[in-house]
Amino acid sequence: MDVPPFDELKDLHQRDPKGFESLRGKLIDDCIRRSKTCNQRRLRGLQFVIDARRRVAGSPMRALMNIQAMMYDSFLALQKALLNQPRTPEPSAPTSARVLQFRRSRSSVD
Repeated sequence: MDVPPFDELKDLHQRDPKGFESLRGKLIDDCIRRSKTCNQRRLRGLQFVIDARRRVAGSPMRALMNIQAMMYDSFLALQKALLNQPRTPEPSAPTSARVLQFRRSRSSVD
């Protein structure tokens, strides 16, 4: 399902808020359905939390702030996990090496 241009979405929201919400739900469901099967359950759970926060926020601006805080908390948790992860040691360069000499075969000499 293709996402309509912004101006069409804005117009739909102003003319028919219920129609807009219906379309929004269909677009989200389509996006989740097209994702990898192993991610769909987690995405549906995340969408449930987002929808719940939107319902209890009281205003669109408060909903935006709540969801933005959720994203920021998730980012900080990811950053912490990445920074606390043990690093793999880099291979050390050899301190000495023995150079091997190869003889050319007579057939390769012109």
